[in-house]
Amino acid sequence: MALREFEKDEVFACISGLIKSAGQIDDGYKQEAVSWYCDSVCRMAEAAEMMGICGNLWQSWLAMLFAKTETPFSLAQERRKELDGTLSRVVKDDLETIRFYFNFDLKLIDEDLEVDAFARFGDYEPLRLENGALERNAGHVVQEFVDSLRNAPDTETFYGEILRFHYIRGSGQYALNKAFRWDGRRVELIPVTNTEDITLEGLVGYEEQKSVLADNTLAFLEGRPANNVLLYGESGTGKSSTVKALLNRFAPQGLRMVEVYKHQIEDLSAIVDLVKGRNYKFVIFMDDLSFEHFEVEYKYLKAFIEGGLEKRPDNILIYATSNRRHLMKETWADRDDKYEDMHESETMQERMSLVDRFGLLIRYFSPEQEEYLNIVMTLAKEYGVEASEEELILGATQWELRHGGFSGRAARQFVEFMAGKTEQLLPYAVK
Repeated sequence: MALREFEKDEVFACISGLIKSAGQIDDGYKQEAVSWYCDSVCRMAEAAEMMGICGNLWQSWLAMLFAKTETPFSLAQERRKELDGTLSRVVKDDLETIRFYFNFDLKLIDEDLEVDAFARFGDYEPLRLENGALERNAGHVVQEFVDSLRNAPDTETFYGEILRFHYIRGSGQYALNKAFRWDGRRVELIPVTNTEDITLEGLVGYEEQKSVLADNTLAFLEGRPANNVLLYGESGTGKSSTVKALLNRFAPQGLRMVEVYKHQIEDLSAIVDLVKGRNYKFVIFMDDLSFEHFEVEYKYLKAFIEGGLEKRPDNILIYATSNRRHLMKETWADRDDKYEDMHESETMQERMSLVDRFGLLIRYFSPEQEEYLNIVMTLAKEYGVEASEEELILGATQWELRHGGFSGRAARQFVEFMAGKTEQLLPYAVK
């Protein structure tokens, strides 16, 4: 089962074919075999560099195949304890062969083809950042996985490490990534590999709001009743950052997030079809959500949350942020319209009823000056800003006057401005 899926991969098909025919390659096909082989080694090196994976290229490639290839077996084991049955026995048989390939020294292929490909790239070391660290995205998941496979002394242990990976991480793109965006033209979820490294603890203030949202998310992950959530309030208060921080905290427990824009609301049914059978919990994240009177997307969203024939799957919730509590734009002209509307109360109820579909409404207030300055001081320490408390207070006060008032966003922007200066001077020094 696993072997059959692996054979669809061009690199695996090339390398495994060369292993099987080692020492028996006809001179008439040697030049073509060299071309395929060198191309495969280059592709493995490119993948290792992009993902930041160290060590044996061939073994890393096989680990990536185990991680990203979705088979009936991997899906059955996804975040579940070991299941017994025919699939398990078939996979164990395949693993005898795959483990033989896994431990095969490709330098023997180098010698057979009289090239120096794997010898040059095989024990790969990707470029490092200035601080000596590797770029950590999905690659660190594969790195930990391949290290465990390398240390497996026998096929039974090898099989156990694969089971452990599928139980903890799952399989396919959801095993390697925690955030996705919807591509309506390609009708698929695209991994977001560069997410913000933000934590709930790193967000200053709004402790009650963070606690309520975290508790709701934990209940969702544990299979207890949980609510769709609308975070609303003034701009720059940290609504979106809180949702992103939740993903970083709960991703190891199976939380995945899909970002959907307002114009994509009509595609929600297609998104559900892709994720409803998976053993993950998905939050559909709609940032800065609001509607004008002429926009009808809110009706699709109402039906999706509660009201359609098909029950919304238990592994999906919606978290939305908005500067408006009622999500619908309201104008003074609405008061004039009510005299022409024979059922004015029903019309208003129709417009406002979307908010009622969110079980939790969490309000974010703009901070008072004291809290605003507390955020500035906390962030200044985090960014290593070398300025006195007096300078920071004066600069932050001047900054908020020119940037729309007190908010967490204004505080961060001020501190980042100060941190980016070669000399720590007030941005608006009073002469």
